[in-house]
Amino acid sequence: MAVSFIRTIILYAVVITALRIMGKRQIGELEPSELVVTILVSELAAIPMQDLGIPLFAGVIPIITLISLEIIVSFLCLKSRKLRRLLNGRAAIIIRGGKLDREKMKQMRITTDEVMEALRQQNIGSVSELKYGLIETNGQLSYIYKPEYQPVNAKMLGIKPADAGLPLIVISDGEVVEINLRHLGKTREEIEKRVQKAHIPGVSEVFLMTLDDSGNEFIQRKER
Repeated sequence: MAVSFIRTIILYAVVITALRIMGKRQIGELEPSELVVTILVSELAAIPMQDLGIPLFAGVIPIITLISLEIIVSFLCLKSRKLRRLLNGRAAIIIRGGKLDREKMKQMRITTDEVMEALRQQNIGSVSELKYGLIETNGQLSYIYKPEYQPVNAKMLGIKPADAGLPLIVISDGEVVEINLRHLGKTREEIEKRVQKAHIPGVSEVFLMTLDDSGNEFIQRKER
């Protein structure tokens, strides 16, 4: 039992490390080659985890080999456009001028139901609103609106909204996140002053505080 427990922990750590090396993309955003490697890694880890008669390295070495190959192939794809197209394909235009391209949909084996579902997920009411719609190599739908359907932005309205930066968590459940303070160039004393200005006695009473490089903040006090 103890051996199985230890092997599982080791394989878990190896798989997590392997996926971290591959990057942080979600499953739905993986390129075909990355998805294949992810599936193979999980299968290779499962075999020695279940069968104690198989040496641990029989699973670890193939995993390391696969990840090494993925890194090498990814580097080569950066250098070679042809290799990138060979492994990952290219984006396909399935909507042109507000109409579905039936031949391209047949070629990609995509149904109208799947297209409409993808449009609804993007809050698009009708195919007629789009000038172009593309299925990217990761299977996601990207699109370009027709000019008359483009969302209104500040430039169109002739206004200049207040600047906003990337909000970072500086206090989480009463604890100061020091690394984010360094990114923002702030000190603990400055954060404490902001907390007191919000009529909160101390950092320990803050459930969440975010701050961006433009000075915009959000503070939520712990519930009593």
